[in-house]
Parts: sequence; C-alpha cells; structure tokens
Amino acid sequence: MTRCPNCDAHREDDDEYCPVCGEMFTGPTISERTGPPWYRRSDFMVAYVLLLWPVALYGLYRRDAWNQNEDQWMLAGCLLMMGVWGLLLRGL
Repeated sequence: MTRCPNCDAHREDDDEYCPVCGEMFTGPTISERTGPPWYRRSDFMVAYVLLLWPVALYGLYRRDAWNQNEDQWMLAGCLLMMGVWGLLLRGL
C-alpha cells in the first residue's frame, strides 16, 4: 500500500483517487519514485564514464555489483579516462 501525497492516507496502488480527501491520481506524483536510481541505469553510467569519471566511480560503488561484466568494463573505462585526463592536464 502507498500513501496519498495530499493527506497521507493509505491507498491502493491502482486507485484513481484518494478515498479520504478525493485527490485525483493521474500518474506518478513527485513524492513517488519513478524509476531506478541513476547509478543503476547503464546509459547514464556510460556517459559519466566518458565525461565525469569520478561520478561514475561513485556510481559503481553505489551499485554494489563489482562482479558483473558490465560493471567491470565501466571500471576499466573509468581508469582509462583517469589516465587520459591526467595526461591532458599534465600537458597544459
């Protein structure tokens, strides 16, 4: 069971309106989660590996899945990008 974002009353997941206050539920509300966190989505993680490798390392840490093949490739990409950025910054 979830709660109404307006009055905090218990409601069923498939209710179209709150049985207490009458609030209409047209879709996911701001207070409800609408998907997996950013560190579980591979498309975000690949972008972070290429552009913001420290953020990607933190995301891999939060995933708690170091044994998955995809995560190992992302870790290798982070280490590669760390080396590339180190060479670029050393050349300046």
